[in-house]
Amino acid sequence: MRCATYALMTVAVSMNIAATRPPAVAGAFYTDNPERLLAEVEAFVEAPAGRKSARALVVPHAGFAYSGAVAGQAFATLDGAAVRRVILLGPSHHEGFEGGALPARNITNFGTPLGEVPLDMKAIAALRGNADFRGPADSHNPEHSLEVELPFLQVVAPGAEIVPILVGHATDLEVAQRMARALVPLLNEETIVVVSSDFTHHGTRYRWTPFDGPDLGGQLVQLGRLTAGRLADADPQGFWHQVEVSGDTVCGARPLAVLAELLARAFDGTGEVLDVTTSGHRTGSWDLSVTYAGVAFFGAWASWRDEVRPTLGEVSTAQGAQIVALARATLQSYLTHDGSVAEWYATSDATGVSRALAGAFVTLNHKGKKPIDPGRLRACMGVIEARQPLEQAVVQAAVWAAQDPRFPRLQADELDGLDVEVSILSPSHPVPGPEAIEIGTHGIILSKGRQRALFLPQVATEQGWDVETTLDHLARKAGMPTDGWRRGARFEVFTAQVFGEEQ
Repeated sequence: MRCATYALMTVAVSMNIAATRPPAVAGAFYTDNPERLLAEVEAFVEAPAGRKSARALVVPHAGFAYSGAVAGQAFATLDGAAVRRVILLGPSHHEGFEGGALPARNITNFGTPLGEVPLDMKAIAALRGNADFRGPADSHNPEHSLEVELPFLQVVAPGAEIVPILVGHATDLEVAQRMARALVPLLNEETIVVVSSDFTHHGTRYRWTPFDGPDLGGQLVQLGRLTAGRLADADPQGFWHQVEVSGDTVCGARPLAVLAELLARAFDGTGEVLDVTTSGHRTGSWDLSVTYAGVAFFGAWASWRDEVRPTLGEVSTAQGAQIVALARATLQSYLTHDGSVAEWYATSDATGVSRALAGAFVTLNHKGKKPIDPGRLRACMGVIEARQPLEQAVVQAAVWAAQDPRFPRLQADELDGLDVEVSILSPSHPVPGPEAIEIGTHGIILSKGRQRALFLPQVATEQGWDVETTLDHLARKAGMPTDGWRRGARFEVFTAQVFGEEQ
């Protein structure tokens, strides 16, 4: 029994012996020759004189031959003498999980051919108690996304301690915001945040080939600039929706979302897209291309600011037109994978009302057809409850409309022939019966058991129906008999502010 106890104690002690995480991709992503590596990195960071003292960076993590020059431009904006801690975020390419993964408890350094980079053990210990930082520690073992940044840090910020965090692909925007808030106590004038991410991965190997033509490189650079621009503007929603709607293959979208939340809530300053290029521009081959972006942020860290969400009131005609434009931009990006959503966020002046909680429906109608014409409707889907910002409801409704199960899936070449309409919904409330329903004012939700259906307020008016006729049609839509609404049904009503391109 004493032998078994001794064995267990030996294992426990050995697991806590300080260790160095060895380089996993030296000799592949970058040279494993120390002299050559130092010379290469020093050449990369010899950028033209410009602004210094960046507080946060976005840098690529491909092989140095492809992305080293872009990374060097970003790292050259650091004032190394002032950097004592680097919070280093990157994606996990090998394991799927939610939240952040910290190194194993016994790891005290990360190694490179240039030597060892010390970990900030006190900062890491502070994060270990947070449920959002309990991803698998062994995900660090084969991962390159953080490692390839270390030689740059050893040159531009020698002696700085790092807080290496891998962010799992299952991380959503809510978790990203919580992670950002947990990092705020670590931020000070001697701390920088570096996020490692490549942008669009285009080619058959990546199973993503939406673009072609003689200017493929230009298309990829334009998309990269639009997406990076949402980060430079500290726009978490714009960045997230652009990537999610378009399906853009940004491998570090999750750690970038954490950075975007940090910048929006705990930073005073500006961002600058330094450079965007692709591996295709380097190799001359477009069969397989990855986009690289460098972004730097200048200013100062601040205390966390909770968002003050506006209350949805009367939406002006101009604001309504902007919300309709968001729906169309969403459809465009969803169907063609372009940067239309990012462009909307870059130029829209409706972001105030778009942040208010609201439900919304997106309706697509064939142009030139009257409301009573058969076949006018192409799709209509939406979010009923006001549980998310209006912009999020519109984006979700537009994506759903493209997949409306009553019709064939929407195709990109149909968009020019469709008018887009957005209905912004008030909260619904129950009414005792049909007598309380006002045609032309109320939208109606009819439910009975598990059967449920909705008509927007404009449906009955456009069709010329009275209350009973409306409920007959609504009952059939819900899968009930025509008169199913007359016995045991529940009625809810709401109003809607309706905006459309036909207006």
